[in-house]
Amino acid sequence: MTFYYGLSMNCITSPRNLAAVFVLACSALAFGGHIYVTASGNPALDSTVQATLAAAGHMSVTGVPFYQFDGTVSLSGFNAVYLQQNYNQNVAQMPLAGQQQLLAYVNAGGGLMVSEWALYYTTFGHCQTLKQVFPSVETSNYSSLPLISFQKVDADLTINSGLPDTFQISGDSVGGYEALPTLVRPGAKVFYLSTTSGNFVGHSGWDFGIGRVAQFSQVIGFNFLADAEGSRLFRNTLQWVLNGTGNAQVNATDVTVRLGRVNAGSVADINALDGQVFQVCKFIVPNQQVAPVTVEVGGTSSVIVPSQLKFRTYGRMSTTGLFSLTLDLYDWTIGAFSTTAVMTKNVNNTFRFAEVVADAPASRFVSGSGRVVGRYRVHQTGPAGAALWCYELDQANWLIRP
Repeated sequence: MTFYYGLSMNCITSPRNLAAVFVLACSALAFGGHIYVTASGNPALDSTVQATLAAAGHMSVTGVPFYQFDGTVSLSGFNAVYLQQNYNQNVAQMPLAGQQQLLAYVNAGGGLMVSEWALYYTTFGHCQTLKQVFPSVETSNYSSLPLISFQKVDADLTINSGLPDTFQISGDSVGGYEALPTLVRPGAKVFYLSTTSGNFVGHSGWDFGIGRVAQFSQVIGFNFLADAEGSRLFRNTLQWVLNGTGNAQVNATDVTVRLGRVNAGSVADINALDGQVFQVCKFIVPNQQVAPVTVEVGGTSSVIVPSQLKFRTYGRMSTTGLFSLTLDLYDWTIGAFSTTAVMTKNVNNTFRFAEVVADAPASRFVSGSGRVVGRYRVHQTGPAGAALWCYELDQANWLIRP
């Protein structure tokens, strides 16, 4: 059975039919976020996690363990997922369908909070699809020292609320106390270093898609949650995740191929992460040694004066080789593509997200009628596995905050 916490009445239901409970059984109740917690393998810890969330005003449900999260679990009505992989850390892997579901959930505006050993096991083949949402870069290094020391790095009012700049917590050991990553992904923030064993990423986060992800490098157990500062950091982190959800997503309405040849798909294929792609291939242009793919993507925003704006793509090359992807935004105040809102990264034949963030003021990238235009360009930068290579775009959209 599945038990809801933080309510003034008992609500019990199956984890696969959650939305109906919120609407029918608990609609009159006031609560914070709705949190789906993957079972840890220790029911007492799961109860402690739920009690901690309830004390912060959130309703939560303990669902299936991570290795049974297979894409069939309904996340309807949930604002965030807390992914635990500790007491049941090495039972099995999360099914691919479950990883894809969580990836799509966050990309579409959901929140995700992660603790160890989820990151650690990605170095051994686990969660190869889901790991791209993790702000910290995977590592097989871990600590067996019970004292965990935190040192603030990137300041955030929500994360740091009620916490000193440095503090220590007695950790929880489930085969070790914490992972020791040294890097975060581009765009991610390091909120705290873990300094007991050196200077390692102890706590990180970032916006992903129109959702938000936070990552603890520690095992979150009884000691962590019993500690006043540990519990505070746990609750602050969840609130930070919830604060980052709910952005407006603007889908593409049209595409214009400036260079290249459409080989498959249409604009309808880039409005969902569903494996249906818009494929544009290199086209031989006279007197041009390297013929790039250049495509403009248009949409319409209901927000005319945004505070923030991003253009995001999810795609890959159709062949092996060395390639670069450039994203930029059309600036309506100058009538041309911006020279400052530009992003370039290397791409290969694995699907990956890329994004370009508007520099202030973001309103100049939205026309008076709400028109937004983003552009992607693909160049061959070295040897390629095929002469007429192609770029496959599964999704392109804008993430806009009023």
